[in-house]
Amino acid sequence: MRIAVWLVLAALAAPAHATPSTEDAWLAGLTDRVIEDLAAGKPLVVEVHVPLCEQTIIACGNAKLGNGDNPETNLYWSTTPGFGSWFARRTSRWKRVLAQRAGETGDADILAVHVYRRSVSTPPAWRKRGAPAKLEIDLVVRAWRGTAIDRALAAYAADLSGGAARTLTLADRTTLEVGGAAQIVAWVGHNRLMDLAPYTWPAAGATTKGAIAIACHTAAYMEESVPSSTRVPLLMTRDFLFANAAPLEATVLAFAAGGSYSKIRVDAATAYAGVRERTVKQVAGAFTNPGDRRWKKR
Repeated sequence: MRIAVWLVLAALAAPAHATPSTEDAWLAGLTDRVIEDLAAGKPLVVEVHVPLCEQTIIACGNAKLGNGDNPETNLYWSTTPGFGSWFARRTSRWKRVLAQRAGETGDADILAVHVYRRSVSTPPAWRKRGAPAKLEIDLVVRAWRGTAIDRALAAYAADLSGGAARTLTLADRTTLEVGGAAQIVAWVGHNRLMDLAPYTWPAAGATTKGAIAIACHTAAYMEESVPSSTRVPLLMTRDFLFANAAPLEATVLAFAAGGSYSKIRVDAATAYAGVRERTVKQVAGAFTNPGDRRWKKR
């Protein structure tokens, strides 16, 4: 059994080709941007848009899980790997530094904003280039009303494409530059692109960002139009799945450790397998990025 798992992980981690690719240059560019920000005293900011599961749009399991107006019972927020629970779990090394409820977020369609902070050791290669020994990660999670999923998608697209920065005041009254200022922007939830006519993405901005899209079959709807030198595809999907916080966390931590595309994909699949009580082999094919042999090379 251990040999079989090792073979799956080795296949995932194997480079898709021997020579540097356009996508390799993209990841290097994102790394350059993050190192420069860290050297300037800035944290690594991850903006996460989570449209709550909405029973009038998709099947969520039951009425409570599909109540897109109530994060406290929602599939994407209240379950063990949901965003209201996962980063606050007992074994988590994250500290919650902001917890806003509906009425406190400044937007009637944003029903909660949580910010989690964690410090990790900076990769040696990054330290050699001026980054500090410790790297601060600030994870900003927005729970969007389920019926406001189109607004959530527009916000994700804007933040990923060079939209305006937003200033968020934390519980200790310090401020954090988020939104368009984030170095990584993520979507976790239902793939709204499946329900729409071909979506018109904003033009890619000039500032490099990492892109994460954890929902059913996101690569099929994004692979041709979104990835670029300033919208670097850290993780997308090629199957139906339960969108949750575990592979998102794994992706962020793998990147912050200086991981390759393949390492990011391995860690995301491993985290997802853990919360779904499945083997890595069973779920590995659901995740994709340029470290995947199925990725269409530029």
